[in-house]
Amino acid sequence: MSETTKQALLEAACQVIAEQGLERLRTQSVAEAAGCSKALLHYHYGSRRELVLAAFVYTDDRAVEAVRKRSETAENGLETVRSLLLAWASDDGDMRRHWIVWTEMWHWSMFDTELRRPVANRHNAFIRSLAEAIARGTRDGSIDERVDVEQAAQRLAACSDSFGDQAVIGIKTPDEVRAALAAALAHELTR
Repeated sequence: MSETTKQALLEAACQVIAEQGLERLRTQSVAEAAGCSKALLHYHYGSRRELVLAAFVYTDDRAVEAVRKRSETAENGLETVRSLLLAWASDDGDMRRHWIVWTEMWHWSMFDTELRRPVANRHNAFIRSLAEAIARGTRDGSIDERVDVEQAAQRLAACSDSFGDQAVIGIKTPDEVRAALAAALAHELTR
């Protein structure tokens, strides 16, 4: 399969998930959106589950790379944490689509034990990135050295998860989410 076709299938799967949810995802819809046959889709992704997992990894890799790029110019640990959290709360359509796919996978993994590990691994990587940035901040003086790095990372990830879900559902606007995350940062990382 060419990389172009593979990307088109994964892009289409992410779009269908974002528009219809995982429950209503049909491989025929994905194939049509990608401009290929259902047979070609099934040749490369043997099952619906395999396609969905590949789409999840694809969108998460892209989102993580975008967030990493935004945070790599941060001057200190606190700015890195701020950049990591606020990047997820952007108004960008691709990030919103990613968040919907992520939320759908989170829910699906609750009932499908085979999907739990990849979702947990991705979530734990996010928590580790926060912990590394917080630790950097405690070393460079931008974050209070008394902060419990691991606990703060866990709580900030939980805030990001919850506020992100609220933005996708429409309970909070992206601006409200960014304000709430900024308040959580101030609460967790300063004394």
